Amino acid sequence: MLPEDNVLFKGIDQNDCRRMISCFNADIRKFKSGSRIMDYSDNPDKLGIVLSGTAVMVRYDVNGVRSIMESLGEQSVFGVYFTFTASQRSGIEIMAETDCDIMFVRRSEITKRCENACQCHSKVVENLLDLMSEKAISLNERIEVLSQRSIEDKLISCLRIIEEKTPEGKSPQIPFSTTALSDYLCVNRSALQREITRLKNAGVLTISKRKFKLMRNHDSDN
Repeated sequence: MLPEDNVLFKGIDQNDCRRMISCFNADIRKFKSGSRIMDYSDNPDKLGIVLSGTAVMVRYDVNGVRSIMESLGEQSVFGVYFTFTASQRSGIEIMAETDCDIMFVRRSEITKRCENACQCHSKVVENLLDLMSEKAISLNERIEVLSQRSIEDKLISCLRIIEEKTPEGKSPQIPFSTTALSDYLCVNRSALQREITRLKNAGVLTISKRKFKLMRNHDSDN
């Protein structure tokens, strides 16, 4: 994906996009799979946009236990600005799952008053607010998943949310490995694997690699 095609510049002419990328002093970097993209203690003013590849937002508690907060695919945006908290989140990092191209922009460059009061700058601010709203929805979805009592209910809740977001005609796909999924659900990996096997044997769930299908008759079991 070209830098000017990302969600921050949605609805803006490409020539204006290129001009604004230069105006914002955008920094485009490449990251290898497994490398750290950003630590939230590095620069609270920095926003990142995934141009290609996939990454994850991970959090480490005081005991060093890792939890995955979010999967970040192409067009995803991350940064302290999207965590909805004023506290220093030094335990949060962005890690590359695959090779990634990331564009970094300073929030202050976007939100500063434009001397020319140009329409495209106002549109970027509007897009930024829309992205914040989408992040709030994602946060609510994560709360919904983690509020479930059992591993089965957490898993089913997570898979249903993925299903709802999958475009019609495409097979829903889990954006994590089993290990990463257990970190996202905050459950033991072995216990999660046993639950997946049980649901498959019960005919509730089918999985091929990361693609899955939930049987609708599961609703009648609860």
